[in-house]
Amino acid sequence: MEDESRENQGFTVRDKRRFTEEGEKRPEPESSKNKEQERPRQEQTAETTRPRPDEPKKPLPPVDFSGFIVGLAETALLQLGYLKIKGQEQASKDLPGAKHTIDLIALLEEKTRGNLTEEEKKILTDTLFQLRMAFVEASKGGQ
Repeated sequence: MEDESRENQGFTVRDKRRFTEEGEKRPEPESSKNKEQERPRQEQTAETTRPRPDEPKKPLPPVDFSGFIVGLAETALLQLGYLKIKGQEQASKDLPGAKHTIDLIALLEEKTRGNLTEEEKKILTDTLFQLRMAFVEASKGGQ
């Protein structure tokens, strides 16, 4: 019986978009202005307003193929234990993960063959060689 009464009630649709179809700003209804005043403001803490000291202050490198390869290489070096995460006492090794990342770079070398500039090709080839040598060294147990 309750289900039948719910079905007969229907529903109301309220358009809460800020602009009309023509792109003009809609006037705000009085009810929404009051609701905004009633809502408690979220307190801003020092963490949300100021940059943390461990955040990088330098601008990020441009998004390009060489930067992508360097980022993957850094991931592989981290997995090989040559880099450590800030706050960790010791670098950890993930040799299967490092091999996977190096294989991914090798796949990119294969799939992009003939489509790279000379500089991109050199960065890719040199990086792959250095990572493979680092993998062999890390596999032996040395760093």
